[in-house]
Amino acid sequence: MPPIIDMNKFSFHGDEIKAISEMVFDEVVNAPELSLIHTIFPNIVTDKELGFIGEGGLVGKANSGCDPTPQNFSIATRLVKWEPKDWEILIHACWKDLKSTAAVYSLKLGTAIADFSTTDYMNVVSTVLAAAMKKFVLRLAWFNDTDAENYVPAVGQTPASGGDITPGVDVGYFNILDGFWKQIALQYAANASQRVTISENAAATYAAQKLLPANVQGYLGKLKYGAPATLRGQAGLAYICTQSVYDAYEQSLAGTALESMYRNLTEGQKTLTYSGIPIVPMPVWDEMIAAYFNVGSKLINPHRVLLTTKEVLGIGVDDESSFGNIEIWYDKDSRKVKMEGMGVADAKLTNPAMLMVGI
Repeated sequence: MPPIIDMNKFSFHGDEIKAISEMVFDEVVNAPELSLIHTIFPNIVTDKELGFIGEGGLVGKANSGCDPTPQNFSIATRLVKWEPKDWEILIHACWKDLKSTAAVYSLKLGTAIADFSTTDYMNVVSTVLAAAMKKFVLRLAWFNDTDAENYVPAVGQTPASGGDITPGVDVGYFNILDGFWKQIALQYAANASQRVTISENAAATYAAQKLLPANVQGYLGKLKYGAPATLRGQAGLAYICTQSVYDAYEQSLAGTALESMYRNLTEGQKTLTYSGIPIVPMPVWDEMIAAYFNVGSKLINPHRVLLTTKEVLGIGVDDESSFGNIEIWYDKDSRKVKMEGMGVADAKLTNPAMLMVGI
């Protein structure tokens, strides 16, 4: 079993790197807090129905005098059914895998050598693992698809086949449940008016897929002005998009007084707006698309933007802390350090009609 941290990148002759704590973390794309763009529903441990009260019907007719006939009145309702799926993270590590690397300095001595659960090495592992778990929940909620398959390139006269997942990537990380993108695709397939086509996505090469800044404001405008009035009137309405869309929009504003177009998104974080609506970039989407939806010549829909509210993007969890809890312990029987996390979760568009998507 290879070590969790690849120390083989470094030559090791005894004292080049004497402590794992001397190493410097790379800059990485950080996943945003879930509550920034989602609504979290706790205590979802099994199939559960969630009911929503909608708008009432027509009322008010001309006065009918004596013995009036009562008018019908009905209130619309909507059902969302949580169907949470089990997930787990299970990682084992053996001290022997660290012996021939600079990580040996993190090991204890004597009979305690196999237990490195409280060492500098594990402090680094747990820090990186915590960040990976934040990305896991976003990958689960957005990019999972129970029908996920690897893309199979064409060979000779055989056409390409399979799915959209990058060849060689384990689809087991993508098929736990049907995430938001799968649900959104089904929604606009049935209701074409909810989709604005981003033409660059359909290009056949990486270069041709580059998003043109001149087109972005047109896409954003079509999303807003094609949306139903009920959606446009919602508090908290926002564009949620790939970093590529945000960057192209920013470029399209060259020569504009940008400061007047910024709005506070969170404490200490500003974001651009379009027609007064904040634009929330999700660079973690770009990272995942580039890594996991790459078919060798192009990416699968590298530019994406959603106009909606956080109330529409529901994530059901058994416990709000389940994605942040990892147990780490030393198992004497196997002489391994083990890491484990588990829980149940689901992602649901709580009101599929209340969104517009550019893709």
